[in-house]
Amino acid sequence: MRCNLALLFALVVGIIAPVHVAHSHAAVLDADAAHAIRLHARYDTGAPMAHAQVIIYAPDDSEQAWGLGVADRDGRYEFIPDDIAGRWLVQVRQAGHGVSAYVEIGEDAPVLITSPAPDTWGQRALMVALVAWGALGTALYARSRRGRSDASA
Repeated sequence: MRCNLALLFALVVGIIAPVHVAHSHAAVLDADAAHAIRLHARYDTGAPMAHAQVIIYAPDDSEQAWGLGVADRDGRYEFIPDDIAGRWLVQVRQAGHGVSAYVEIGEDAPVLITSPAPDTWGQRALMVALVAWGALGTALYARSRRGRSDASA
């Protein structure tokens, strides 16, 4: 009987007690309208540069990084620049790959992003040929050195 009375008392107190007591650790969120720059970094294959390092330089200081961050898993990153009109430099890097782009921010002008064009097939073919030529030269040099070391002994 005592157990039933205690249970009934707890039930009545739970129903009558103010609801906000249960939410004593509520969260608060403030929001402001801002002109954010949204970046989307990806490889030329279309795959995102997930968790890539992002470095941002303001127009008035190209030596000191204005901001550092990490892109999300989709290669996206967002920042709100200071009210400094000019050419902001944005660099995104991951595992030896990277891209740099300029973000032009004017006082009343729209944002303009300029980045270098991706390599053409001709440029890629030239790079492959040069790497192959270098590898061949290195192999021939190593082969010629191997023959000389026996003769000098």
